Amino acid sequence: MVHKVTYFHEVAIEAADGQTLLDASIKNRIPHHHQCGALARCTTCRVQILDGLSHVSARTHLEERVASERGWDEFTRLACQAKVHGNVVARRLLQSPQDVIVLDLEERNAVSGVEERELEVAVLFCDIRNFTGQTEKSLPYDVVYYLNGHFAAAAEVVLNNNGLVDKYIGDGILAVFGIRGESPEVACRNAVRAAIGMQDAARRLSPVFERDLNISLRIGVGVHFGPVILGRVGHPGKRQITVIGNTVNTASRIERMTKELDAPILLSDSVVTHLPGALRLGPATRLQLRGKSEVAELCRCDGFSKPDPVLLVQSSFNQIATRLIAFGNRFYAILFDHYPELRPLFADDINVQTRMLTSMLSSLVKGLNRTPEISGGLRALGRRHDAYQATLADYSKVANALLLTLEEFLGEDFTTDVRDAWIAVYGTISSLMIEGTEGRRAPGGGGLGSRAVLN
Repeated sequence: MVHKVTYFHEVAIEAADGQTLLDASIKNRIPHHHQCGALARCTTCRVQILDGLSHVSARTHLEERVASERGWDEFTRLACQAKVHGNVVARRLLQSPQDVIVLDLEERNAVSGVEERELEVAVLFCDIRNFTGQTEKSLPYDVVYYLNGHFAAAAEVVLNNNGLVDKYIGDGILAVFGIRGESPEVACRNAVRAAIGMQDAARRLSPVFERDLNISLRIGVGVHFGPVILGRVGHPGKRQITVIGNTVNTASRIERMTKELDAPILLSDSVVTHLPGALRLGPATRLQLRGKSEVAELCRCDGFSKPDPVLLVQSSFNQIATRLIAFGNRFYAILFDHYPELRPLFADDINVQTRMLTSMLSSLVKGLNRTPEISGGLRALGRRHDAYQATLADYSKVANALLLTLEEFLGEDFTTDVRDAWIAVYGTISSLMIEGTEGRRAPGGGGLGSRAVLN
């Protein structure tokens, strides 16, 4: 028996009787988060049942435990546990890393009954230099259009590094790192990586701003680490999660000093001390920030002292992000040209496979610094590819085709460090996938399987 599953505002698919919502999504090539590998150890596959709740199986013991801990209503379900026994209309609740963080915070606060809690986090402020003065003669709608382009590129970098976009303030962005229990070192490294990524994104967009708005897109980024209060503020009918405290104010003041000190990125000593030897820094400057009684020690940051594989993969991927469909098409052309024996493995429409490839690449880039969280999903992915008869040799073939495609699209930017970063990162990913197959262990090195980035 086959039933109809409609994803609200998305697509309608078919599901076999007794099939889980997650399995139905995967079979129909719908990208659906499931970081733990469908083991009910995370909530990233969660959905809201809009119609047909009686056609979905009762919660399993594992799902009941998660729902109780999170305070879910009866309509919120784990797609990996909910089995279909009739027509269902559902909505996927998590579309981006920002959704994961916000829903986690809302649910945990709702269960605990606590509106606020104190955390130690890295706070990042980013602002466009002289934006108001530069745009005073521009048409308002033009300003909004191009400003949103900048916000989209800058916020993507924040999300890729496990950060929360707290708010947009004029032409500025406030982002927070470390609110999910990360160590100070990890939170600071993610914040610095995001700051560097924002500068890269601004450099790519600047020619467009100069051509169309006749302004220069130059940004300053300030980062500070310290305690904040995380809570919901605002009118009782419309409150939002935000961070408040002296750390936030200090980060804002640090960003304002980037222009005066001619430093695109400024870090406080509280950030630098958590990353000893990891950064390329300018001389420390001691000064009193506006409105602050204490003297602050600030350092210009020019990057990491050693190549950071995650940053290199993220930055190079962002260079091709606007050409992903073309990238996917070229990848398959190179793959089948070099390894024609793999073509029979791809029975589905190659256009569908291309969309899955680009979706999976995007998801992998977003999860690069959250390997423990996504390892279960990668092992489950490996088990599926084992069923597709993918061999260990196929992993290296696809990895080689991927590297050749990257080299073609990145040109001279495909440096030795970038190549090594992609090899290292996808070596880790493919190893986790192979670990998921029965009776196999990953050899040294390696690449992606022949369907490793397809479903």
